[in-house]
Amino acid sequence: MSPDTRRRGQTTLDFAIGTSVFLLAVVFVVAYAPTLFDPFAGGTGADLLVADRAATSLSADLLAASTAEPGTLSTGCVVAFFEEDGSLADEECATAFDVAGETAFEQALSLDGRNANVTIHALDTSSAEPAEIRWDGSDTELTRSNSGSAQREVAVATRTVSIGGNQYRLTVRVW
Repeated sequence: MSPDTRRRGQTTLDFAIGTSVFLLAVVFVVAYAPTLFDPFAGGTGADLLVADRAATSLSADLLAASTAEPGTLSTGCVVAFFEEDGSLADEECATAFDVAGETAFEQALSLDGRNANVTIHALDTSSAEPAEIRWDGSDTELTRSNSGSAQREVAVATRTVSIGGNQYRLTVRVW
């Protein structure tokens, strides 16, 4: 009987190519998978959703100069939200913020009884260093919280925003 030359088994080269492709796929998945969760820097379950919803609501609706340009914030709305006297909102700001009442803060962010801290800071600084903007001759520090201190487990959501043409980072922490 003559050997059948049309049938052959897997060669060493076939095995090497298949193994290489498999290993590259595994390395890609292992390297890429952790970055899928970067927007959520901590916290658990519902707190992550509340932080993300609050950050989106602030950057795209409540503080936005226009809903057509989410992330571009109205200076008057920002000052009205963060200032101790909530009556400083300008004509551009359709939302009235009662800063003295913490329930208004909780309702605006839909916190459902949770504590939160909202801070706007420069892109290259931490949220512990809030930015300040000038409005009607006074400086306003861009941080607000309904609780004095955060717990150990904190859910964080961030958005890049623009105020008066300058880029900042909006950070919402919920616990």
